[in-house]
Amino acid sequence: MISPRLILAEIARVLTGVVLIVSGLLKAIDPVGSALKIGEYLAPVLDERWAWSSLITLTLSFVLCAGEFLLGAFLLMGIYRRLSARLSVAFFAGMTLISLYSLLADPVSDCGCFGDAIHLTPLETLLKNLLLLPLSYLVLRDARGLRHLYSRRERWLPAVLAVVGIVVFMERNYRHLPLVDFRPYRVGTNLGEAIAEEDSTLQARLLASTRYLYERGGVTKAFTPENLPDSSWHFVRVQDGEDATYRAKYDFAPMDSLGNVCSEALLTDPGVTLLLLAPHWSRASEGSIDEINELYTQSLSMGYRFYGVTASSAEEIAAWRYLTGASYPMLHMDATPIRTMIRAYPGLLVLRGGQIIDKRSYVDLPTVEEVTHYLHRLREPGYIAPAPSLARSYLLLAWGILLILGFLRFWARKLHLTLYLKKRIHYPYKRKRSMRKNIVAGNWKMNKTLQEGTAFISELKTALSGKALHCEVIIGAPFIHLASIASLAEGSPIGIAAENCADKAEGAYTGEVSAAMVASAGARYVILGHSERRAYYGEDNAILTEKVRLALANGLTPIFCIGEVKEEREAGKHFQVVEEQLAGTLFSLSPEEFGKVILAYEPVWAIGTGLTATSAQAQEIHAHIRHLLVKKYGEQIANDCSILYGGSCNASNAAELFAQPDVDGGLIGGASLSVEKFLPIIEAFH
Repeated sequence: MISPRLILAEIARVLTGVVLIVSGLLKAIDPVGSALKIGEYLAPVLDERWAWSSLITLTLSFVLCAGEFLLGAFLLMGIYRRLSARLSVAFFAGMTLISLYSLLADPVSDCGCFGDAIHLTPLETLLKNLLLLPLSYLVLRDARGLRHLYSRRERWLPAVLAVVGIVVFMERNYRHLPLVDFRPYRVGTNLGEAIAEEDSTLQARLLASTRYLYERGGVTKAFTPENLPDSSWHFVRVQDGEDATYRAKYDFAPMDSLGNVCSEALLTDPGVTLLLLAPHWSRASEGSIDEINELYTQSLSMGYRFYGVTASSAEEIAAWRYLTGASYPMLHMDATPIRTMIRAYPGLLVLRGGQIIDKRSYVDLPTVEEVTHYLHRLREPGYIAPAPSLARSYLLLAWGILLILGFLRFWARKLHLTLYLKKRIHYPYKRKRSMRKNIVAGNWKMNKTLQEGTAFISELKTALSGKALHCEVIIGAPFIHLASIASLAEGSPIGIAAENCADKAEGAYTGEVSAAMVASAGARYVILGHSERRAYYGEDNAILTEKVRLALANGLTPIFCIGEVKEEREAGKHFQVVEEQLAGTLFSLSPEEFGKVILAYEPVWAIGTGLTATSAQAQEIHAHIRHLLVKKYGEQIANDCSILYGGSCNASNAAELFAQPDVDGGLIGGASLSVEKFLPIIEAFH
C-alpha cells in the first residue's frame, strides 16, 4: 500500500507539473509579449530606449518560458526528479518574492504568469505562488520516491524532444505571429463594433458610479441617480464616477500629421485598409522592404488605403523613408497599443469594414510575385485569413504523444497487463523455459549446529533417493558445515552452497573465508548480495562485484540476490532498484562470465514477514529482470539465466509461483530448515 505521504507528494508533483507546463506553454505562444511584460518589471533599471534592452528582455523571456515548461515536463514524466524538484522550489521561491514586490510596488496590473490567456492580479499571483511553493517542497522531500514513466536509459528521448520542441515552438512564434492570439485584436474581430461595445460598457460603469451631492443642514451627502432625495435637500454638484478596476482593452486612436484622430474613418471605411505597424522604425527589420513597397504600390492601384502606423519621432520616420524608399503616409499612435495589436517589427494588419481580416509578420508577407493575388483575395466577400498552421508545434505534439504512451505503459504495468501486452506485441525476447534450469535452493542462514546440519542432509538424501526430480536442489549452509555436508551429499542430487565469501583472495583478514576456501570444502555455489548482508554488513556494489569475480575465478556459481525494500515497492521504484543493482554489479561481467550466474529476486519486504508477492507480481518483476538481461547480453544468455524467487516461499504457494513462465525456482529461507517443509517445495515442480 502506498503511504499517504507519498500520495501527497504525487498529487503535489502533478499539480506543480501541470501548472508549470501550462504557464510555460501559454507564455511560449507569445514570447514577445512575455518579453514586454519582463520589460515592465525591469522598467526601473532598464530603459527601453537602449538598443540592447529588447535583447535582454527577449532572452529572459525565452529562458523563462522554456524553463517553466521543461520543469513541468520533467516532473510529470518523473525524469531528473531531484534536479527538477530542487529547481522548482527555487523557481517558486523566486516567483513568490517577485509577486510580493509586484503587490507592494505595483509595477504591473497583470503578472503575466499565463501570458495573455489568463489575467491575474498581483494579489492573486501571490496567493498562487504561496500555494505552489509548499507543494514544490513536498515534491522535493520525496523526489526519490516519485514514479517515473521512463527508465534512466530511456529518459533521454522525451527529454530531448521536450527541449527541442519548446525551443522550436518559441522560435516559430517569435518569427511568425503567435500560434493562438489571446489579445483583443485577433483576426476576425470587428474592431469598430468591439470598440463601440466597450465604450458603452464604460459609460454604463461611469453612470453607475456617478453620484449627486446634496446638502441639508450643513450635511453633504451623495445620492445615486435612482435614489435622489426630496426637496428639503439642496443640490450641490455632480460627482463624476470612476472605476479604478476597469481597464480598457482597446486603445485604437491613430492620428494624422495634423494631430487629427482618424480611427473612425478607418473603422467605418467599407473598403480594404492596410496598416503597416511598427512601434519604432529604428528597430524595424528591413528584410521585407521590397514586399512592403510592392504592397503599397499595388494597394494604391486597387483603391485600397495603406498607412504606416508608428510611435516614432519625425527624425526616425525620415530615416526609415531614406533607408527603404517608403512613400506611404504615416499615422502616429502610442507604442503600447501597437505592440498589443501585432508582435512584429514591422507587422501588417488588414481591415475591411472595420473588421480585422488578416495579420502578418514581415517574414510572412506575400512575395513580390504573390502581392497582386493576395490583394485580390482581401476584396473577396467574407474572406478572413486562416489560423496559423499547427505544423510549427509538431515536435511538441510528438513529445505529447510520447508522454501519453509513457502513461499508458506505466498504468499497464500497474494493472499487471504487461504479460497480456507481451503476448500481443513484439517483445525483445522469446521465452524458452526449457533452455534454463529449475532450481530450489535452501538458505539456512545462521541456523543449525554441525550435528543438526549433517542429520538434515542425511534425511533429505534419503527422501530424494529414487525420486524423479524436475529441478536442481541446493543447500546453502554456514561455513562450518560445508566440508561435512558436501561429503555426505556426494552421489545425491544435492548441491552445496556457501552463504558468503570474502572480497579478498587471501591475506591478513582475520575471520574471513575466501572463495578458494569455499571451493576447497566441496561447495559448488555461493550466495552473494543477500539483503541481510547488504543491510547488516554494509556490502555495497563494489564489494559484491569483487566477490562475484573471485567466486567465478575459483569455479563457484554465484547465486546473486537483488530486490527492493518495502518503501521502494510502495513508491513504485522496484523496477528501477533491480536495474540499478544489476547495473552496479553483474553488468560489469562479460557475457561468458554472466552465463555462469544464477539470479535470485528477493522482495525484502517479504523475507521473514509472512508476506509474499502474488504470482502476478513475481512474474512481472522477473519478466522485467529478464528484459534487462536481453538489453545487456542478448536473448540467448537471457533465456538461459535461471531467476529464482525468494520471499516467504513455502509449500502452499510454491506451485503457483513456479508455474510463472519467468520464475525458475525459489531461494527458500525458513522452510528449508525442515525436510518435511522443504520437500513439498521441491516437488512443486512436478
